Parts: sequence; C-alpha cells; structure tokens
Amino acid sequence: MINIRKIMLILTIVGLTFGFSSAYSSTKNNDVLAHWRFETVKHLKGDTTSISIVGKPLTASERGSTEPQPYVFDESGKGNYLQVRGGKSSPNVFSDNVPTAQVDGKPNTRSLSLKNGEYVVTFDRPLAYYNIQKSWNIEVSLKCNLLGTEQVYLCKEGAKGQLSGDLSIGFDNMYKKYFVEVMCADGVARRIVAGDEVEAGKWYDVRAQAEYDSKTDQTQLSFEVKPSIEKSFSKPSTITFKGKALRSDAGMWVIGRGFPGGFPNSLQVLDGAIDEVKISGEAMPRVAGQNPLFTDFFTADPAMTVIGNTVYAYVGQDAASVGGWFNMPNWLCYSTTDMKDWKAHGPVLAAKDFENAYSGASWAAQVVEKDGKYYDYVTLDGKNGHFITVAVSDSPTGPFKEALPGKPLITDDMTKDSHRTNADIDPTIFIDTDGTPWMAWGNGDCYMVKLKRNMVEIDGPITKVPFRNYSEGPWLFKRGDLYYMVYAADAPGVQAEQIAYSYAKSITGPWTYGGLLTTSAKYGFTIHPSVIEFKNQWYFFYHDGSYTLNGTPGGDCRRQVCAEYLYFNPDGTIKPIKLTTEGVSVPTKK
Repeated sequence: MINIRKIMLILTIVGLTFGFSSAYSSTKNNDVLAHWRFETVKHLKGDTTSISIVGKPLTASERGSTEPQPYVFDESGKGNYLQVRGGKSSPNVFSDNVPTAQVDGKPNTRSLSLKNGEYVVTFDRPLAYYNIQKSWNIEVSLKCNLLGTEQVYLCKEGAKGQLSGDLSIGFDNMYKKYFVEVMCADGVARRIVAGDEVEAGKWYDVRAQAEYDSKTDQTQLSFEVKPSIEKSFSKPSTITFKGKALRSDAGMWVIGRGFPGGFPNSLQVLDGAIDEVKISGEAMPRVAGQNPLFTDFFTADPAMTVIGNTVYAYVGQDAASVGGWFNMPNWLCYSTTDMKDWKAHGPVLAAKDFENAYSGASWAAQVVEKDGKYYDYVTLDGKNGHFITVAVSDSPTGPFKEALPGKPLITDDMTKDSHRTNADIDPTIFIDTDGTPWMAWGNGDCYMVKLKRNMVEIDGPITKVPFRNYSEGPWLFKRGDLYYMVYAADAPGVQAEQIAYSYAKSITGPWTYGGLLTTSAKYGFTIHPSVIEFKNQWYFFYHDGSYTLNGTPGGDCRRQVCAEYLYFNPDGTIKPIKLTTEGVSVPTKK
C-alpha cells in the first residue's frame, strides 16, 4: 500500500472499484474523493436513499434524472453522485454477482453490470474540477466477459481533440491484460499493463497509483492487478518519468466508456462489470502567483488598473448556485505590488447602488484614473435592458457612487443596428496620450465613442468597428505606436469563446486582424480579457470555470480570475498565450 499523505484535494471519478477486503483498502491517511459501492441509490427529493435493485438500471430524462433510481450514492460524502447520461434507461443494471462478500467489514451485495452504456459524474459535482497532480490512488474491481476488443471501464475525459483520456483504466486487447493510461502534463500519454492474462467472467482487483516528487521533477506511476479471490498483489508494474502524471484540466469522469467518446471509437465496455470504486488524490501545494489568483470568491470579468507601483484588480463576484445561471451582485477589488500576493479589499460597488438596475446584474466593468479621481464604468441590467454608466470615487478602493444618477452613458436605443439584443455590455476605457478618453463596448458588434474630458458624458457619434470574430469583452490598450483591441471571439468551429485581437496605428483604424491569442477557457463558454504592463512586464488576465472553491465546483457561471505572461514579437504582434495552472508563479521567459 502506498501512504499518499494527508490527501486534501478530492479526486474525481466515476468508476474504479474497491472490491477488495479491508486489508487492501486505501491507507487511513487518504482522503477519499469518490467511492461508489453500488449498494445504495440516492433519490431526487431530500436526502433519501434506498438499496439498489438487482436487474434495474439507473434512469434519466433529458431534463434530469427520474425515479426510482436516479443516482449511485457517493460514500465519500463529497456529493459526487453517479448518474446515467441520456434520455433512456441505461443498458447497465445492478447485479448480485460480486468479487467479494465483504468490503471493510460491510456486506458487499451489489456490483454494476456494464453492457455498452455509460454513467457519469456531471459538471455540477466537484469531482471534475479537482487537481490531483501531486498524487492519486484508484482502486477498483473489474470483470471482463468479452475479451476481443479494447474496453475502458473508467475514464476522466481529456481536452477536445485529445486522442486519449486524461486517465483511463481498462482492458488492453493486444496484451489481454488490464491497463492504466494517463495523459501526462508534458502532453504524452503513458500506458502500462499488469497481472496475468485476463480470463473472461473472472473478477480482478486493480490498483493504480501515481506520486510526483517535486525535488526531482519525476513521477512514479504504478499498477497492480490480482484475481479478487487472492489476498495479496504481486509485484507492481512501474514506470518513472519526468514531470507530473496528470493534467490539471477539468474533465468529466465516466464509467463504461473511454475517451474519445461517440461512434465509432467509443471504447465502451460491451460486456463486463465493475464494483467498489474508490478514488483518492492530492493537489500540488499552492504557490503564490498560480491560478486562480483569488481564492475567497468565485470571480469573473477581470479589469486591471496600474496606479503607481500597485495593480488594482476589479472583478465581478460570481454568486450563482452550482449549475445555476449568472448572479453577480457586486464588484470586488484586490491589489498587489508584486503580482504574486494579493490583498482583498472586499466589495467596492454593487448593482443595487445604481438607479434602475437589477440587484444581481453587476456585469463587466473597468476602472481608470484621471486627475486624482477614479472612474468605474459598469454594465448593468434593468427593466429597460442593458445600459452602461459610470461611478466615481476619490480612492481606488472606493466607495464609488453613481456620477450622474439615472443618466447612463449608453442605452439600448443608442445601438439599434446591433444583431444581438444585449449589445450594450462590457465597457473598456482608454485615455490616449493626448488626454482624449475613448470607450468601446458591445456584444456581437463592437462600438466605440469619444468621451468628454469630464469622463461622464459622450462626445460625438457612436461608431461600429468591424473586428473579425468579435463576440464581447473588448479591452483597449497601447504599446509604442500601436493600438490594440483584445476581445472574446466567436471563432468558427468552436462553441466556447476564445481570445482574439486586432491592432492599428490610429485608434480610429483601420484595424488589422492579429488572430487568436488563446484557446477557450479550460471550462466554461466565456472568457474575458484584460491586459496591462507592470514593472516592464506585460500580463494577460482572464477567467476560467475549471477550478473548485472550498470543495465546491466551478462552472460556466462560477468562474475564477487567472493571469499569464504576455509577450510581443519584434513587429508588435502578440505571441499566442497558453492558459496554465502555473500562471505567473513561474519565472518570465528571457
């Protein structure tokens, strides 16, 4: 057994079994992240549970699970319930054929028969988001009745376009043995097999473990297989390699199918069974400057302002419930002098502080300083639609007050030529070297207007700027003789937003399309940029829904602000940006 040491981060998975006797269970120091015994199902209403019924599958509908058996109960207490995917009853059913009569002193009476169907832990559960790069331990009992094809019993799905899962355990039809395969942090998929050749209809206990040593920057991956009737594992198969043994990206855990999914190469279990799945894991210790930047709230729509030797971050607070829609009651402020350690200043402004605004609609904003005053340009939503207005303060940390109560800068009736109804969102403010303030904004179409020197009124006509792939979230800045517009992009063929940019020698154009800067966020359909130069280094900020917060899952509307270094080519174009967990905790490139 491996002692994985005070495992604090909880793994995510749907299906390794732990059909071993107590002598083979995880050590006491392991914090179990998910545990499916298949003995109990959880019902929809309240916390009621009942014994699973032999011969019955989990059931579901397109709009959610339906009784009588909606979820496999998670014995870990982390709420990572297993459910069927799709609108039909699963072909998989509960069985009384089990690998061992007792597990940890408890009767073991149920397993799960797998017959070309899958169960998942959905993205409204924390399992998909946990980072277990430091170490992980997976135990499961497997039975393979059909040996002719490669089949994956447990899988953590990988990134789009990736040829293998982040983690897979299954049957290798070439070796006729069980295998574990991991997509490592270096982008290489590594597979090892163990045990004797698998016999059809026979239960086997499987244990996969990995541990990363930060001193040597090496991971040892081990894999053990034994017939369930035997007490002890034989010598494990092991490999050691440089780097971490698992990517930290969010990914759905699936039982009964391997990644990539779908016809024809779904690697489904055509005829087999699984029992007693236990998963444990530990994250790498947090390092100053790594992503996400802030760990007290879910935060989104970053807007950074450099004032002297301090960076101030203004972010919306994502207060949506798990799996819920946007709820952003206020804007928070953080500050740093080294880009590593951030001080929280709490809420500095709220949607309820403005006339005619809904209280849960604090959309994207940006703060700029001019003549000792701090102007906060905000998006709000009210009964008459979206509007943009401005609040002002004598301090970068507030309090801010609406500059012209009830008199917004921009309203929906000023942009009637937009092809989206919620066009008037996401203001970005830029004060040019000649002192002229400009504002750009928009969803689906980008608009720009000059502001008066008083910063609270527009000065001239509104123009539409034709940026390629433009979606929302514009950010204006200048470097040398070039103006840049960075924005969230709806690129063809990719549903979730990415970041693109354009550049020009004049703020009024013509603009040249620079291309895509980033992929989509690791999880979530939005991404929102901010760019600053601080102490001779450029930085790029965005939000990502792929991280947990205090053990609760992120999501589309439960995002966290992140940062990466930004670099330019000699001709002024911007180098593509890789979204990472390390963020700015690592040294800059030379």
